[in-house]
Parts: sequence; structure tokens; C-alpha cells
Amino acid sequence: MNRNQLKLIMMSLMLLDHLVPLLPLQFGDPIHMITRCVAVFFAFMAVEGFHYTRNRKNYLLRLYVWAAIMFVGNTLINTLIIKDPMYYSYNNIFLTLAIGVSILTLIDFAKHTKKPVSKIFLSVLAIILTVATVLGLIPAEGGIVVIPFMLLSYFFRDTPRKRDISYLVLAIPLVILPLLGLPDYSFNTIRMMLEGNPDFLFILVIPFIHLYNGKKGSDNPGFKYLFYVFYPAHLWIINLVNWYLNH
Repeated sequence: MNRNQLKLIMMSLMLLDHLVPLLPLQFGDPIHMITRCVAVFFAFMAVEGFHYTRNRKNYLLRLYVWAAIMFVGNTLINTLIIKDPMYYSYNNIFLTLAIGVSILTLIDFAKHTKKPVSKIFLSVLAIILTVATVLGLIPAEGGIVVIPFMLLSYFFRDTPRKRDISYLVLAIPLVILPLLGLPDYSFNTIRMMLEGNPDFLFILVIPFIHLYNGKKGSDNPGFKYLFYVFYPAHLWIINLVNWYLNH
């Protein structure tokens, strides 16, 4: 399947996940678990975009511009309309993707520079930015998973088997860490903890990545900006509807 076809599938799953607040409670955990593949899929596509784009500067700038648009929109809706933290909109995957592409840019510059000092400086800067995002020092949505995923997708881009194995290795600490400190390790306790911390299920993206044929699909400009517009628009609408129904 081409890039546009897969994006439409993922956008449908994303919509389903964000509709959870409007659905009966019993649907929440199952939907949230099966949709952990969405953010990392768009992260994978960001790595592909970084590889294929003719102008990396403009590509990176576009991500930061939309991150700013998302931030301003969230702020205006939260403070002027909703005014209730329980229903605030905080999502901004654009910022996470922009930071990820920034890290890839630093790494790429470091690989191609012939100046040892510049190579060291750029590499250290990339490491600092990565660690700060993964540890949450930079408030990037899903950074603990998305940023390492983007790095693995970048370094193992030409070796799918190693890439898939690296994803599975990344999933291991995401399973183990939530289980540390549990009062007991009964089946029900472990199940409840993993249902509440399903980030490890990002590995569900692997089959979709293997469906990708490396082609973009339609050159219609609408497809290029569809995700950029759909992502904030559907979140704002859902949050406003959820707030309205509960007030």
C-alpha cells in the first residue's frame, strides 16, 4: 500500500482513539490498546519524509509551524471556551515529530561534516535533545516512545529485519517498567497494569510498515496537508463536544 492509503487507515484509528471519551467506558481500554500504532506510524512517515524531501529545512519548518498552530489553538480553546482542565486539549504530536526530525538533522549533519569538533558538538547536541525529550524535560507528546522509535527507524531504515528486532527490544522496557513495584504479580494485577500502560503495543505498527510499498500515492496537494489539518481539527471538535455534553 502507498503512503496515502496507510495514512488514511491510521487517521481512522486515530479518530477512533480520540472518540473514546464519547463512548461507553468498556470500549476505552481495548481501543486505546489497539491504536498505540498510530503515533509511531506517523513518526515512521516523518523519517521517510526526512529521507525523501527535497528541502529538509522547509520540511522541518513546516512541522514547527504546525506545532505552533496546534499550541495556539489549544491555548485559545482551553482558556476562552472550555475553562475546565478536565476537558483541556493538550495533544501536539507535531512538536514531537519536529523534535525527532531535528535530532535526525543533527545526526545527519554530524555524519557528513569533516570537522571533528563540529561532529562531536552536533552528536552531543542530538544526545542531549533525545534524552531531554525521552525523560519528559521537553513536554513532547509520546516522546518516550516516538523519539527512540524514530531513531531506530532512521538507523535501520535499509535493514528491515534489524529494524523490526530493534522495535521489539524497545518494547521490552515498556512492558517491564510499569510492573516494577507492584504489590503482587497476580494475573489480574499485571493485566490491569498493562492495560493502563499499553505503550509497548506500538509494535502493532510493524505489519503496517511491511505493507508500505515505498510509494507516495496521489500527488494531489490535498493529501499532503490532509493530516496537518485533520489532526488539530478533529481533536478540537471532539474536545468541544465532550465539554459541551458534560456541562
